[in-house]
Amino acid sequence: MRIAVLCAALVLFSAAGFAQPAGQQPSAGQPPAGQPPAGLAPGEVQRLLDGFALVQAQDFLALSDAQFNAFVPKLRVLQEARRRNEQERLKLLQELRQMTNGRMGQVPESDLHDRLRLLRELETRAAGEIQRAMDGVDQTLDVRQQARFRLFEQQIEQRKLQLLMRAREMNRANRPPAQ
Repeated sequence: MRIAVLCAALVLFSAAGFAQPAGQQPSAGQPPAGQPPAGLAPGEVQRLLDGFALVQAQDFLALSDAQFNAFVPKLRVLQEARRRNEQERLKLLQELRQMTNGRMGQVPESDLHDRLRLLRELETRAAGEIQRAMDGVDQTLDVRQQARFRLFEQQIEQRKLQLLMRAREMNRANRPPAQ
Protein backbone atom coordinates (compact mmCIF):
# COMPACT_ATOMS: atom_id res chain seq x y z
CA MET A 1 0.00 0.00 0.00
CA ARG A 2 2.82 2.42 0.87
CA ILE A 3 4.30 1.97 -2.62
CA ALA A 4 0.98 2.85 -4.30
CA VAL A 5 0.64 5.94 -2.12
CA LEU A 6 4.20 6.97 -2.86
CA CYS A 7 3.70 6.53 -6.61
CA ALA A 8 0.53 8.64 -6.53
CA ALA A 9 2.31 11.37 -4.60
CA LEU A 10 5.25 11.34 -6.99
CA VAL A 11 2.91 11.69 -9.97
CA LEU A 12 1.28 14.76 -8.41
CA PHE A 13 4.47 16.47 -7.38
CA SER A 14 6.36 15.69 -10.55
CA ALA A 15 3.40 17.09 -12.46
CA ALA A 16 3.59 20.16 -10.25
CA GLY A 17 7.26 20.59 -11.01
CA PHE A 18 8.55 19.65 -7.56
CA ALA A 19 10.38 16.54 -8.74
CA GLN A 20 11.79 18.05 -11.94
CA PRO A 21 15.27 19.56 -11.74
CA ALA A 22 15.43 23.29 -12.36
CA GLY A 23 15.96 24.17 -15.99
CA GLN A 24 15.08 20.70 -17.26
CA GLN A 25 12.47 20.69 -19.99
CA PRO A 26 9.49 18.36 -19.63
CA SER A 27 9.51 15.29 -21.86
CA ALA A 28 7.05 14.95 -24.72
CA GLY A 29 3.51 14.47 -23.45
CA GLN A 30 4.39 15.73 -19.98
CA PRO A 31 2.79 19.00 -18.85
CA PRO A 32 5.09 21.94 -18.12
CA ALA A 33 6.31 22.28 -14.54
CA GLY A 34 3.69 23.70 -12.23
CA GLN A 35 0.76 22.41 -14.24
CA PRO A 36 -1.23 19.32 -13.39
CA PRO A 37 -1.78 16.71 -16.08
CA ALA A 38 -4.66 17.58 -18.39
CA GLY A 39 -7.99 16.19 -17.26
CA LEU A 40 -7.01 15.72 -13.62
CA ALA A 41 -10.24 16.09 -11.65
CA PRO A 42 -10.28 17.97 -8.32
CA GLY A 43 -11.12 14.71 -6.50
CA GLU A 44 -8.07 13.05 -8.02
CA VAL A 45 -5.88 15.96 -6.98
CA GLN A 46 -7.26 15.69 -3.44
CA ARG A 47 -6.55 11.95 -3.33
CA LEU A 48 -3.01 12.56 -4.54
CA LEU A 49 -2.48 15.24 -1.91
CA ASP A 50 -3.85 12.90 0.74
CA GLY A 51 -1.44 10.22 -0.49
CA PHE A 52 1.43 12.67 -0.35
CA ALA A 53 0.48 13.54 3.23
CA LEU A 54 0.51 9.85 4.17
CA VAL A 55 3.97 9.29 2.74
CA GLN A 56 5.35 12.43 4.33
CA ALA A 57 3.74 11.60 7.69
CA GLN A 58 5.63 8.35 8.09
CA ASP A 59 8.94 10.17 7.76
CA PHE A 60 7.98 13.36 9.61
CA LEU A 61 6.51 11.47 12.57
CA ALA A 62 9.13 8.68 12.49
CA LEU A 63 6.39 6.03 12.45
CA SER A 64 7.34 2.39 12.68
CA ASP A 65 5.76 0.10 10.09
CA ALA A 66 3.32 -1.18 12.72
CA GLN A 67 2.37 2.37 13.71
CA PHE A 68 2.02 3.37 10.05
CA ASN A 69 -0.37 0.48 9.40
CA ALA A 70 -2.55 1.60 12.33
CA PHE A 71 -2.15 5.30 11.47
CA VAL A 72 -3.26 5.13 7.81
CA PRO A 73 -6.94 4.24 8.34
CA LYS A 74 -7.23 6.72 11.23
CA LEU A 75 -5.78 9.55 9.14
CA ARG A 76 -8.08 8.69 6.26
CA VAL A 77 -11.10 8.88 8.58
CA LEU A 78 -9.91 12.32 9.73
CA GLN A 79 -9.32 13.53 6.17
CA GLU A 80 -12.73 12.28 5.02
CA ALA A 81 -14.55 13.83 8.00
CA ARG A 82 -12.95 17.19 7.30
CA ARG A 83 -13.65 17.02 3.59
CA ARG A 84 -17.26 15.88 3.92
CA ASN A 85 -18.10 18.49 6.57
CA GLU A 86 -16.42 21.26 4.60
CA GLN A 87 -18.41 20.30 1.49
CA GLU A 88 -21.65 20.39 3.48
CA ARG A 89 -20.67 23.74 4.99
CA LEU A 90 -19.90 25.21 1.58
CA LYS A 91 -23.23 23.95 0.24
CA LEU A 92 -25.13 25.66 3.07
CA LEU A 93 -23.13 28.87 2.59
CA GLN A 94 -23.93 28.79 -1.13
CA GLU A 95 -27.63 28.44 -0.29
CA LEU A 96 -27.38 31.42 2.08
CA ARG A 97 -25.60 33.41 -0.63
CA GLN A 98 -28.38 32.67 -3.09
CA MET A 99 -31.08 33.42 -0.55
CA THR A 100 -29.57 36.80 0.34
CA ASN A 101 -28.80 37.75 -3.26
CA GLY A 102 -31.03 40.63 -4.29
CA ARG A 103 -31.93 38.94 -7.60
CA MET A 104 -33.93 36.22 -5.86
CA GLY A 105 -36.37 38.63 -4.37
CA GLN A 106 -37.44 38.53 -0.78
CA VAL A 107 -36.79 35.24 0.99
CA PRO A 108 -38.75 34.83 4.21
CA GLU A 109 -36.67 35.34 7.33
CA SER A 110 -37.88 31.97 8.59
CA ASP A 111 -36.08 30.30 5.64
CA LEU A 112 -32.89 32.19 6.44
CA HIS A 113 -33.27 31.26 10.08
CA ASP A 114 -33.64 27.57 9.12
CA ARG A 115 -30.46 27.66 7.01
CA LEU A 116 -28.53 29.37 9.80
CA ARG A 117 -29.77 26.74 12.25
CA LEU A 118 -28.63 23.98 9.90
CA LEU A 119 -25.23 25.66 9.59
CA ARG A 120 -24.84 25.89 13.38
CA GLU A 121 -25.87 22.24 13.77
CA LEU A 122 -23.40 21.19 11.09
CA GLU A 123 -20.58 23.15 12.72
CA THR A 124 -21.32 21.55 16.10
CA ARG A 125 -21.61 18.05 14.64
CA ALA A 126 -18.48 18.51 12.51
CA ALA A 127 -16.40 19.68 15.47
CA GLY A 128 -17.34 16.56 17.43
CA GLU A 129 -16.77 14.22 14.49
CA ILE A 130 -13.38 15.75 13.69
CA GLN A 131 -12.34 15.63 17.34
CA ARG A 132 -13.25 11.93 17.52
CA ALA A 133 -11.26 11.27 14.36
CA MET A 134 -8.30 13.23 15.76
CA ASP A 135 -8.53 11.18 18.97
CA GLY A 136 -8.33 8.06 16.79
CA VAL A 137 -5.17 9.34 15.13
CA ASP A 138 -3.70 10.25 18.52
CA GLN A 139 -4.29 6.71 19.79
CA THR A 140 -1.76 5.45 17.24
CA LEU A 141 0.92 8.00 18.25
CA ASP A 142 3.03 8.70 21.30
CA VAL A 143 2.91 12.19 22.86
CA ARG A 144 5.88 13.55 20.87
CA GLN A 145 4.38 12.24 17.63
CA GLN A 146 1.03 13.81 18.52
CA ALA A 147 2.73 17.19 18.89
CA ARG A 148 4.64 16.70 15.64
CA PHE A 149 1.41 15.66 13.89
CA ARG A 150 -0.11 19.07 14.67
CA LEU A 151 2.98 20.74 13.18
CA PHE A 152 2.88 18.36 10.24
CA GLU A 153 -0.72 19.25 9.41
CA GLN A 154 0.14 22.94 9.36
CA GLN A 155 3.10 22.27 7.09
CA ILE A 156 0.97 20.21 4.67
CA GLU A 157 -1.68 22.96 4.52
CA GLN A 158 1.03 25.51 3.72
CA ARG A 159 2.33 23.28 0.92
CA LYS A 160 -1.17 22.90 -0.50
CA LEU A 161 -1.61 26.68 -0.51
CA GLN A 162 1.78 27.13 -2.18
CA LEU A 163 0.82 24.59 -4.83
CA LEU A 164 -2.50 26.34 -5.42
CA MET A 165 -0.82 29.74 -5.71
CA ARG A 166 1.76 28.32 -8.09
CA ALA A 167 -0.96 26.79 -10.26
CA ARG A 168 -2.82 30.12 -10.37
CA GLU A 169 0.36 31.94 -11.36
CA MET A 170 0.97 29.41 -14.13
CA ASN A 171 -2.62 29.82 -15.35
CA ARG A 172 -2.18 33.60 -15.50
CA ALA A 173 1.12 33.27 -17.33
CA ASN A 174 -0.36 30.85 -19.87
CA ARG A 175 -3.45 32.93 -20.65
CA PRO A 176 -3.45 34.43 -24.12
CA PRO A 177 -3.06 38.21 -24.04
CA ALA A 178 -6.30 40.21 -24.13
CA GLN A 179 -6.98 41.78 -27.50
